[in-house]
Amino acid sequence: MSMERGREIVEVMDAVMADLPANVAILFSGGVDSGLLAAIARRHSRPRLYTVGVEGAPDLVAAEDAAARLELPWRPLIVDGDELERHCLALLQLTPPDDPITLSFELPLHIVASASEEGLLITGQGADELFAGYHRYLSMPPVELAKALETDLAKVIESVVPLDRRIAARYGKQVRHPFLDPRTIDMARSIPVDEMIVSGDRKVPLRQAAELMGLGPTAWREKKAAQYGSGIMNVLRSRARSRSLTLREYLEELASGR
Repeated sequence: MSMERGREIVEVMDAVMADLPANVAILFSGGVDSGLLAAIARRHSRPRLYTVGVEGAPDLVAAEDAAARLELPWRPLIVDGDELERHCLALLQLTPPDDPITLSFELPLHIVASASEEGLLITGQGADELFAGYHRYLSMPPVELAKALETDLAKVIESVVPLDRRIAARYGKQVRHPFLDPRTIDMARSIPVDEMIVSGDRKVPLRQAAELMGLGPTAWREKKAAQYGSGIMNVLRSRARSRSLTLREYLEELASGR
């Protein structure tokens, strides 16, 4: 398989991250998206990698191994149910309780923003929408997939990015999304959608880029979304069940102060 797409991605993202300050924090799950960001960022900066998870979460295990491979400083942020509930309460001031999925995947950013020393946070937001990372994309024919990627990317830019910025600003931080830089978007859109998923592997061009950057097994690691790989969703659902509530009802109860 040609690695040309991977080389194009590395070249563009290297330019996107060329102006990073000396000290940055990267939300690091040990997967291909954050792994590639870390590998390129270290050319220009001294990034510290932060991974959020409950004790024993898959992301913590994978991230520790990937950080060692990258030879970058790594800081695990291990959280329990009480701490997650405190972060939920804070996040519910910025996002409504009727969207548990958004709240759950924003929790790692909120936790890192509150704990990191660095003033700039880097996230891999947008990689799945640009390079066909979601499982549901597997069954789509090319025309349908192209439309879904366009629609999903627009939602991220319109809804998720402003929320990310509000979360970071609460703690006096800034957040950057290298995958959502116009240069990255333009390059990704130049790749035919039938090259994004090959033989059941999603995000193939991105994985090629990660392989070229020496990420080894991380380049092809299949991982769950952040709220699942971190164990956060399981803990929140467990706390909701302990009160005989759905997750949405639990968040609504937290938001109301009951």
